[in-house]
Amino acid sequence: MPLGSKRVSMINYAIRDLVNYAKKLENEGRKIIYLNIGDPALFFETPAHIREALAKAATEGNSHYAPSEGIPKLREAICRKEREVNGVNGLTPDDVLVTAGVSEGIQLVLPSIADAGDEILIPDPSYPPYVSYSILSGINPKTYRCIEEEGWRPDIDDIRSKIGEKVRAIVLINPNNPSGAVYSEKTIREIIHVAGEHNVPVISDEIYDQIVYDGNFKSTAALSDDVPVIGLNGLSKTYLITGWRLGYIYFHDPEGVLDSVKEGIKKMTRMRLSVNTPAQVAGVAALNGSKEHIKELVLSLRERRDYSLKRLNEFTDVYCEKPRGAFYIFPKLGEKWGRDDEFVVELLKSKGVLLVSGSGFGERGKGHVRIVFLPPIEVLEEAFNKIEEFISQKMIS
Repeated sequence: MPLGSKRVSMINYAIRDLVNYAKKLENEGRKIIYLNIGDPALFFETPAHIREALAKAATEGNSHYAPSEGIPKLREAICRKEREVNGVNGLTPDDVLVTAGVSEGIQLVLPSIADAGDEILIPDPSYPPYVSYSILSGINPKTYRCIEEEGWRPDIDDIRSKIGEKVRAIVLINPNNPSGAVYSEKTIREIIHVAGEHNVPVISDEIYDQIVYDGNFKSTAALSDDVPVIGLNGLSKTYLITGWRLGYIYFHDPEGVLDSVKEGIKKMTRMRLSVNTPAQVAGVAALNGSKEHIKELVLSLRERRDYSLKRLNEFTDVYCEKPRGAFYIFPKLGEKWGRDDEFVVELLKSKGVLLVSGSGFGERGKGHVRIVFLPPIEVLEEAFNKIEEFISQKMIS
Protein backbone atom coordinates (compact mmCIF):
# COMPACT_ATOMS: atom_id res chain seq x y z
CA MET A 1 0.00 0.00 0.00
CA PRO A 2 1.46 3.41 -0.95
CA LEU A 3 2.14 5.78 1.93
CA GLY A 4 0.73 9.28 2.11
CA SER A 5 -1.59 11.52 4.08
CA LYS A 6 -5.13 12.05 2.81
CA ARG A 7 -5.29 15.39 4.62
CA VAL A 8 -2.15 16.68 2.90
CA SER A 9 -3.46 15.54 -0.47
CA MET A 10 -6.52 17.76 0.07
CA ILE A 11 -4.62 21.03 0.44
CA ASN A 12 -3.33 23.40 -2.22
CA TYR A 13 -1.76 26.83 -2.50
CA ALA A 14 -2.77 28.35 -5.81
CA ILE A 15 -0.52 31.39 -5.28
CA ARG A 16 2.61 29.30 -5.88
CA ASP A 17 1.23 26.24 -7.66
CA LEU A 18 2.32 27.38 -11.15
CA VAL A 19 5.66 28.91 -10.19
CA ASN A 20 7.66 25.79 -11.11
CA TYR A 21 6.04 25.69 -14.54
CA ALA A 22 6.73 29.41 -15.01
CA LYS A 23 10.38 28.84 -14.08
CA LYS A 24 10.58 26.02 -16.61
CA LEU A 25 9.35 28.39 -19.34
CA GLU A 26 11.85 30.98 -18.12
CA ASN A 27 14.68 28.44 -18.36
CA GLU A 28 13.63 27.83 -21.94
CA GLY A 29 14.25 31.48 -22.73
CA ARG A 30 10.75 32.91 -22.20
CA LYS A 31 10.28 36.21 -20.40
CA ILE A 32 7.80 35.82 -17.52
CA ILE A 33 6.06 38.65 -15.70
CA TYR A 34 5.18 37.45 -12.21
CA LEU A 35 1.99 39.00 -10.84
CA ASN A 36 1.18 36.13 -8.51
CA ILE A 37 3.04 36.62 -5.21
CA GLY A 38 2.43 39.54 -2.86
CA ASP A 39 6.05 40.32 -2.03
CA PRO A 40 6.65 44.09 -1.82
CA ALA A 41 10.31 43.51 -0.91
CA LEU A 42 10.89 42.53 -4.55
CA PHE A 43 9.92 46.02 -5.71
CA PHE A 44 10.60 48.38 -2.78
CA GLU A 45 13.83 48.70 -0.81
CA THR A 46 13.88 47.72 2.84
CA PRO A 47 14.62 50.91 4.85
CA ALA A 48 18.31 51.29 5.66
CA HIS A 49 17.86 51.49 9.44
CA ILE A 50 16.08 48.13 9.45
CA ARG A 51 18.74 46.44 7.29
CA GLU A 52 21.50 47.92 9.43
CA ALA A 53 19.80 46.70 12.61
CA LEU A 54 19.73 43.14 11.22
CA ALA A 55 23.42 43.25 10.29
CA LYS A 56 24.33 44.69 13.67
CA ALA A 57 22.28 42.06 15.49
CA ALA A 58 24.10 39.29 13.64
CA THR A 59 27.58 40.73 14.23
CA GLU A 60 26.93 41.39 17.91
CA GLY A 61 26.34 37.73 18.67
CA ASN A 62 22.57 37.35 18.48
CA SER A 63 22.95 33.86 17.09
CA HIS A 64 21.33 32.06 20.02
CA TYR A 65 17.77 30.82 20.49
CA ALA A 66 15.32 33.52 21.48
CA PRO A 67 12.55 32.98 24.03
CA SER A 68 9.83 30.88 22.39
CA GLU A 69 7.26 33.63 22.93
CA GLY A 70 9.55 36.23 21.32
CA ILE A 71 12.12 38.63 22.70
CA PRO A 72 10.67 41.00 25.34
CA LYS A 73 11.64 44.24 23.56
CA LEU A 74 9.87 43.18 20.39
CA ARG A 75 6.73 42.19 22.25
CA GLU A 76 6.78 45.56 24.02
CA ALA A 77 7.20 47.35 20.68
CA ILE A 78 4.27 45.39 19.22
CA CYS A 79 2.03 46.48 22.10
CA ARG A 80 3.02 50.09 21.50
CA LYS A 81 2.47 49.80 17.74
CA GLU A 82 -1.00 48.31 18.18
CA ARG A 83 -1.93 51.03 20.66
CA GLU A 84 -0.59 53.96 18.64
CA VAL A 85 -1.44 52.78 15.10
CA ASN A 86 -4.59 50.70 15.58
CA GLY A 87 -6.02 51.95 18.87
CA VAL A 88 -5.79 48.54 20.58
CA ASN A 89 -5.39 49.46 24.23
CA GLY A 90 -4.52 47.30 27.21
CA LEU A 91 -2.14 44.83 25.56
CA THR A 92 0.86 43.70 27.59
CA PRO A 93 3.87 41.72 26.35
CA ASP A 94 2.29 38.62 27.91
CA ASP A 95 -0.58 39.02 25.41
CA VAL A 96 1.81 38.83 22.43
CA LEU A 97 3.53 35.88 20.78
CA VAL A 98 6.04 36.34 17.95
CA THR A 99 5.65 34.01 14.97
CA ALA A 100 7.43 33.18 11.73
CA GLY A 101 5.02 35.29 9.72
CA VAL A 102 1.23 35.33 9.84
CA SER A 103 1.17 31.91 8.16
CA GLU A 104 2.71 30.31 11.24
CA GLY A 105 0.28 32.30 13.36
CA ILE A 106 -2.63 30.66 11.51
CA GLN A 107 -0.96 27.26 11.90
CA LEU A 108 -0.68 27.80 15.67
CA VAL A 109 -4.06 29.38 16.35
CA LEU A 110 -6.45 27.03 14.55
CA PRO A 111 -5.58 23.72 16.31
CA SER A 112 -5.35 25.59 19.62
CA ILE A 113 -8.90 26.90 19.41
CA ALA A 114 -10.68 23.93 17.83
CA ASP A 115 -10.60 20.14 17.88
CA ALA A 116 -11.07 17.71 15.02
CA GLY A 117 -14.72 17.83 13.94
CA ASP A 118 -15.19 21.42 15.13
CA GLU A 119 -15.86 24.25 12.69
CA ILE A 120 -14.23 27.59 11.90
CA LEU A 121 -16.11 30.26 9.92
CA ILE A 122 -13.86 31.58 7.15
CA PRO A 123 -14.62 34.28 4.55
CA ASP A 124 -15.15 33.28 0.93
CA PRO A 125 -12.99 34.23 -0.90
CA SER A 126 -10.13 33.84 1.58
CA TYR A 127 -6.38 33.47 1.99
CA PRO A 128 -5.82 29.71 1.30
CA PRO A 129 -3.90 28.69 4.49
CA TYR A 130 -7.04 29.19 6.61
CA VAL A 131 -8.73 26.34 4.77
CA SER A 132 -5.56 24.24 4.42
CA TYR A 133 -4.49 24.43 8.05
CA SER A 134 -8.06 23.68 9.13
CA ILE A 135 -8.05 20.53 7.02
CA LEU A 136 -4.65 19.48 8.38
CA SER A 137 -6.01 19.84 11.92
CA GLY A 138 -9.19 17.90 11.16
CA ILE A 139 -11.26 21.08 11.55
CA ASN A 140 -14.14 21.75 9.18
CA PRO A 141 -13.55 25.07 7.35
CA LYS A 142 -17.05 26.47 6.93
CA THR A 143 -17.16 29.48 4.63
CA TYR A 144 -19.36 32.55 4.72
CA ARG A 145 -20.22 34.72 1.76
CA CYS A 146 -18.58 38.03 0.92
CA ILE A 147 -20.73 40.16 -1.39
CA GLU A 148 -18.76 41.20 -4.48
CA GLU A 149 -21.24 43.85 -5.67
CA GLU A 150 -20.96 45.56 -2.28
CA GLY A 151 -17.17 45.81 -2.24
CA TRP A 152 -16.79 42.21 -1.03
CA ARG A 153 -18.54 43.04 2.24
CA PRO A 154 -19.06 40.05 4.58
CA ASP A 155 -22.67 38.89 4.49
CA ILE A 156 -23.77 39.16 8.13
CA ASP A 157 -26.96 37.19 7.50
CA ASP A 158 -24.93 34.35 5.99
CA ILE A 159 -22.64 34.34 9.03
CA ARG A 160 -25.69 34.13 11.30
CA SER A 161 -27.11 31.24 9.29
CA LYS A 162 -23.83 29.29 9.41
CA ILE A 163 -22.89 29.72 13.05
CA GLY A 164 -23.84 26.68 15.12
CA GLU A 165 -22.75 24.82 18.23
CA LYS A 166 -19.67 23.37 16.51
CA VAL A 167 -18.28 26.77 15.43
CA ARG A 168 -15.29 27.79 17.54
CA ALA A 169 -14.32 31.11 15.91
CA ILE A 170 -15.10 33.59 13.13
CA VAL A 171 -12.18 34.56 10.90
CA LEU A 172 -12.01 38.12 9.56
CA ILE A 173 -9.33 39.17 7.04
CA ASN A 174 -9.18 42.96 6.87
CA PRO A 175 -7.82 44.44 4.61
CA ASN A 176 -8.71 41.38 2.62
CA ASN A 177 -6.60 39.02 0.56
CA PRO A 178 -7.51 38.41 -2.30
CA SER A 179 -10.15 41.11 -2.84
CA GLY A 180 -8.47 44.18 -1.36
CA ALA A 181 -11.66 45.00 0.56
CA VAL A 182 -11.43 47.20 3.66
CA TYR A 183 -14.36 46.72 6.01
CA SER A 184 -16.39 49.52 7.54
CA GLU A 185 -16.66 50.01 11.28
CA LYS A 186 -20.35 49.07 11.02
CA THR A 187 -19.55 45.72 9.38
CA ILE A 188 -16.87 44.86 11.93
CA ARG A 189 -19.14 45.75 14.85
CA GLU A 190 -21.87 43.53 13.38
CA ILE A 191 -19.48 40.60 13.20
CA ILE A 192 -18.31 41.25 16.77
CA HIS A 193 -21.96 41.30 17.86
CA VAL A 194 -22.70 37.95 16.21
CA ALA A 195 -19.58 36.45 17.80
CA GLY A 196 -20.65 37.76 21.19
CA GLU A 197 -24.14 36.31 20.82
CA HIS A 198 -22.64 32.87 20.26
CA ASN A 199 -19.72 33.16 22.72
CA VAL A 200 -16.99 32.66 20.13
CA PRO A 201 -13.90 34.80 19.49
CA VAL A 202 -13.00 36.62 16.32
CA ILE A 203 -9.68 35.76 14.65
CA SER A 204 -8.72 39.02 12.93
CA ASP A 205 -5.98 38.94 10.28
CA GLU A 206 -4.72 42.51 9.84
CA ILE A 207 -1.35 42.12 8.09
CA TYR A 208 -2.22 44.91 5.59
CA ASP A 209 -3.43 47.33 8.28
CA GLN A 210 -1.24 50.25 7.11
CA ILE A 211 -1.63 49.65 3.36
CA VAL A 212 -4.99 51.36 2.80
CA TYR A 213 -5.91 53.74 -0.03
CA ASP A 214 -9.54 54.71 0.61
CA GLY A 215 -11.26 55.20 3.94
CA ASN A 216 -9.91 54.32 7.36
CA PHE A 217 -8.83 50.93 8.63
CA LYS A 218 -10.46 49.86 11.89
CA SER A 219 -8.92 47.13 14.01
CA THR A 220 -11.36 44.53 15.32
CA ALA A 221 -9.83 44.50 18.80
CA ALA A 222 -10.11 48.29 19.05
CA LEU A 223 -13.86 48.03 18.43
CA SER A 224 -14.52 45.09 20.76
CA ASP A 225 -15.31 45.59 24.42
CA ASP A 226 -15.89 42.14 25.91
CA VAL A 227 -15.79 39.84 22.86
CA PRO A 228 -12.34 38.19 22.72
CA VAL A 229 -10.22 38.86 19.63
CA ILE A 230 -7.14 36.99 18.46
CA GLY A 231 -5.16 39.39 16.31
CA LEU A 232 -2.80 38.20 13.57
CA ASN A 233 -0.34 40.68 12.14
CA GLY A 234 3.30 41.14 11.23
CA LEU A 235 6.08 43.24 9.80
CA SER A 236 6.55 41.45 6.47
CA LYS A 237 4.46 43.67 4.20
CA THR A 238 4.54 47.17 5.66
CA TYR A 239 8.20 47.07 6.68
CA LEU A 240 9.32 45.30 3.48
CA ILE A 241 10.94 42.30 5.19
CA THR A 242 8.86 39.44 3.80
CA GLY A 243 11.77 36.99 3.73
CA TRP A 244 12.64 37.60 7.36
CA ARG A 245 9.37 35.90 8.42
CA LEU A 246 8.32 38.10 11.31
CA GLY A 247 4.72 38.06 12.48
CA TYR A 248 2.79 38.01 15.72
CA ILE A 249 -0.35 36.88 17.51
CA TYR A 250 -1.98 39.01 20.18
CA PHE A 251 -4.89 38.37 22.53
CA HIS A 252 -7.49 41.03 23.30
CA ASP A 253 -9.23 39.11 26.05
CA PRO A 254 -10.66 41.33 28.82
CA GLU A 255 -12.39 38.47 30.62
CA GLY A 256 -9.70 35.81 30.29
CA VAL A 257 -11.80 33.55 28.05
CA LEU A 258 -8.78 32.67 25.90
CA ASP A 259 -6.36 31.76 28.69
CA SER A 260 -6.27 28.06 27.79
CA VAL A 261 -5.95 28.89 24.08
CA LYS A 262 -3.03 31.18 24.82
CA GLU A 263 -1.31 28.54 26.93
CA GLY A 264 -1.85 25.97 24.20
CA ILE A 265 -0.24 28.21 21.61
CA LYS A 266 2.67 28.89 23.97
CA LYS A 267 3.23 25.13 24.22
CA MET A 268 3.33 24.90 20.44
CA THR A 269 5.83 27.78 20.18
CA ARG A 270 8.13 25.90 22.55
CA MET A 271 8.04 22.85 20.28
CA ARG A 272 9.30 24.93 17.34
CA LEU A 273 11.90 26.57 19.66
CA SER A 274 11.97 30.18 18.47
CA VAL A 275 11.66 32.69 15.66
CA ASN A 276 14.85 33.98 13.98
CA THR A 277 16.71 35.97 16.67
CA PRO A 278 18.52 38.63 14.56
CA ALA A 279 15.27 39.32 12.67
CA GLN A 280 13.47 39.91 15.97
CA VAL A 281 16.14 42.38 17.10
CA ALA A 282 15.79 44.20 13.77
CA GLY A 283 12.01 44.11 14.19
CA VAL A 284 12.39 46.28 17.29
CA ALA A 285 14.29 48.84 15.22
CA ALA A 286 11.60 48.68 12.53
CA LEU A 287 8.75 49.34 14.94
CA ASN A 288 10.59 51.98 16.98
CA GLY A 289 12.33 53.75 14.09
CA SER A 290 11.26 55.99 11.23
CA LYS A 291 8.01 55.12 9.43
CA GLU A 292 8.46 57.58 6.56
CA HIS A 293 8.79 54.79 4.01
CA ILE A 294 5.18 53.70 4.68
CA LYS A 295 3.75 56.95 3.27
CA GLU A 296 5.86 56.61 0.14
CA LEU A 297 4.92 52.93 -0.20
CA VAL A 298 1.19 53.65 0.00
CA LEU A 299 1.42 56.57 -2.44
CA SER A 300 3.26 54.43 -4.99
CA LEU A 301 0.86 51.54 -4.57
CA ARG A 302 -2.20 53.78 -4.88
CA GLU A 303 -0.90 54.95 -8.26
CA ARG A 304 -0.37 51.33 -9.34
CA ARG A 305 -3.80 50.35 -8.03
CA ASP A 306 -5.45 53.16 -10.00
CA TYR A 307 -3.59 52.24 -13.19
CA SER A 308 -4.49 48.54 -12.85
CA LEU A 309 -8.16 49.34 -12.22
CA LYS A 310 -8.28 51.68 -15.22
CA ARG A 311 -6.81 49.06 -17.54
CA LEU A 312 -9.08 46.29 -16.33
CA ASN A 313 -12.18 48.45 -16.69
CA GLU A 314 -11.23 48.95 -20.36
CA PHE A 315 -11.27 45.21 -21.06
CA THR A 316 -14.27 43.58 -22.68
CA ASP A 317 -16.48 41.51 -20.38
CA VAL A 318 -14.32 41.97 -17.26
CA TYR A 319 -15.87 43.28 -14.01
CA CYS A 320 -13.74 44.60 -11.19
CA GLU A 321 -14.52 45.98 -7.74
CA LYS A 322 -12.12 48.70 -6.60
CA PRO A 323 -9.64 47.38 -4.00
CA ARG A 324 -9.29 49.75 -1.06
CA GLY A 325 -6.30 48.11 0.64
CA ALA A 326 -3.51 45.53 0.32
CA PHE A 327 -1.96 45.18 -3.18
CA TYR A 328 -4.28 42.81 -5.00
CA ILE A 329 -7.00 43.32 -7.55
CA PHE A 330 -9.56 40.57 -8.10
CA PRO A 331 -11.40 40.97 -11.42
CA LYS A 332 -14.26 38.74 -12.52
CA LEU A 333 -13.95 37.21 -15.98
CA GLY A 334 -16.92 36.88 -18.29
CA GLU A 335 -18.27 33.38 -18.90
CA LYS A 336 -16.82 33.35 -22.43
CA TRP A 337 -13.30 33.20 -20.96
CA GLY A 338 -13.92 29.73 -19.49
CA ARG A 339 -12.57 28.37 -16.21
CA ASP A 340 -10.30 30.70 -14.27
CA ASP A 341 -7.59 28.06 -13.73
CA GLU A 342 -7.50 27.28 -17.46
CA PHE A 343 -7.40 31.02 -18.25
CA VAL A 344 -4.35 31.44 -16.00
CA VAL A 345 -2.47 28.50 -17.55
CA GLU A 346 -3.27 29.58 -21.12
CA LEU A 347 -2.24 33.16 -20.40
CA LEU A 348 1.06 31.98 -18.96
CA LYS A 349 1.77 29.72 -21.94
CA SER A 350 0.70 32.27 -24.53
CA LYS A 351 1.88 35.60 -23.11
CA GLY A 352 4.23 34.82 -20.24
CA VAL A 353 2.15 36.58 -17.57
CA LEU A 354 1.54 34.67 -14.33
CA LEU A 355 -1.63 35.43 -12.35
CA VAL A 356 -3.45 33.34 -9.72
CA SER A 357 -6.71 31.55 -10.39
CA GLY A 358 -9.54 32.87 -8.24
CA SER A 359 -10.84 29.38 -7.51
CA GLY A 360 -7.73 28.90 -5.36
CA PHE A 361 -9.30 31.34 -2.88
CA GLY A 362 -12.63 29.58 -2.49
CA GLU A 363 -15.93 28.85 -4.18
CA ARG A 364 -16.76 32.54 -4.66
CA GLY A 365 -13.38 33.11 -6.22
CA LYS A 366 -14.32 30.97 -9.19
CA GLY A 367 -14.39 32.92 -12.43
CA HIS A 368 -11.91 35.47 -11.02
CA VAL A 369 -8.16 35.99 -11.14
CA ARG A 370 -5.96 37.67 -8.55
CA ILE A 371 -3.46 40.17 -9.90
CA VAL A 372 -0.65 41.65 -7.81
CA PHE A 373 -0.06 45.34 -8.65
CA LEU A 374 3.28 45.72 -6.86
CA PRO A 375 5.56 46.15 -9.93
CA PRO A 376 6.33 49.58 -11.42
CA ILE A 377 3.83 51.10 -13.85
CA GLU A 378 5.96 50.24 -16.90
CA VAL A 379 5.96 46.55 -15.93
CA LEU A 380 2.22 46.63 -15.23
CA GLU A 381 1.66 48.31 -18.59
CA GLU A 382 3.52 45.53 -20.41
CA ALA A 383 1.60 42.88 -18.46
CA PHE A 384 -1.81 44.42 -19.09
CA ASN A 385 -1.00 44.88 -22.77
CA LYS A 386 -0.28 41.16 -22.96
CA ILE A 387 -3.46 40.30 -21.06
CA GLU A 388 -5.47 42.53 -23.39
CA GLU A 389 -3.92 40.83 -26.44
CA PHE A 390 -4.74 37.43 -24.98
CA ILE A 391 -8.38 38.37 -24.34
CA SER A 392 -8.72 39.84 -27.84
CA GLN A 393 -7.38 36.65 -29.38
CA LYS A 394 -9.79 34.54 -27.33
CA MET A 395 -12.70 36.71 -28.51
CA ILE A 396 -11.74 36.09 -32.16
CA SER A 397 -11.31 32.37 -31.68
